[in-house]
Amino acid sequence: MVQPVARSFYADTPFARLKGYRYGDPDKPVVVVQGGISASGQIWKADESGWWQSLHPLFSELTDVQVISFDYPGGIGGSECPSVPLTVQQHSEAIRHALKQETDNLQAWIGGSFGGVLGLQYAADHPTELPRLSAIGAAHKPSVHSALLRYFQQALIQRCDDKQSGIILARALAMLSYRTAEEFEQRFNHADDAFEYLLHQGEKLLKQNGNGCRSLFTHLTPILNDYSIDPTRVQAKVQLVDFNNDAIAPPSLVNELESLLPNPFGRVTIETPFGHDGFIKNVEQYQSALTHFLTESELESV
Repeated sequence: MVQPVARSFYADTPFARLKGYRYGDPDKPVVVVQGGISASGQIWKADESGWWQSLHPLFSELTDVQVISFDYPGGIGGSECPSVPLTVQQHSEAIRHALKQETDNLQAWIGGSFGGVLGLQYAADHPTELPRLSAIGAAHKPSVHSALLRYFQQALIQRCDDKQSGIILARALAMLSYRTAEEFEQRFNHADDAFEYLLHQGEKLLKQNGNGCRSLFTHLTPILNDYSIDPTRVQAKVQLVDFNNDAIAPPSLVNELESLLPNPFGRVTIETPFGHDGFIKNVEQYQSALTHFLTESELESV
């Protein structure tokens, strides 16, 4: 059983100093778990306040792996914020360098959103090093719609005279892009209530992380607008999980990704009102498929 308690460590890389978190026995094979751009490597906590806490029940049943997760350079947590933003490829390389210092037995990568993009990049750049990848709510290139929404987030950061207001509004817009019209219709009776909810999410990010979280919109958000990964270079067995109304990684892009992968090993498409945030909110709907993917020696299409 992988307990929701981590031992932290630091790793120097050519790109930035990374803070990592290890869950489980350090002698076991490694599964990397990386979340979205606002994620910390503290994916699980004993008080159930981890960034991707909903994923822990899957690993609570596994005894033969350890999990490693990293804070992102320029993101939330203890990794160094470089003076110049890293590219998607450089983020992937930084994690690779850090992993090489910790293990020679990388077995799988589970990535949600940005973490899934980095997993695809890693697998494309180093096709012999990663046996299995589960890309959840992620694609090999950005959708035009999602890039436009990120451009507006960056504009708010750059043009708001009050830096804190810029952070709050940019985070509110990001939250709006992650969710769906269906959810807002079900959840709120009036647009004023929905607006207050989104502003609260921005205020919460600022309160929890201070002005330093501005780097989310200067160092991480922009790099997701122009990345491009060649899926034909990926030799890993890849499981895809996508969401029917995801504006960030829409099913049309995941269709394209699936068609280009040399070794696709199943796809789970989930209907959810939570849109892109389905990778956090709808874990129960893909948990059994993910467990099967991680544990079966002979994988089968889902």
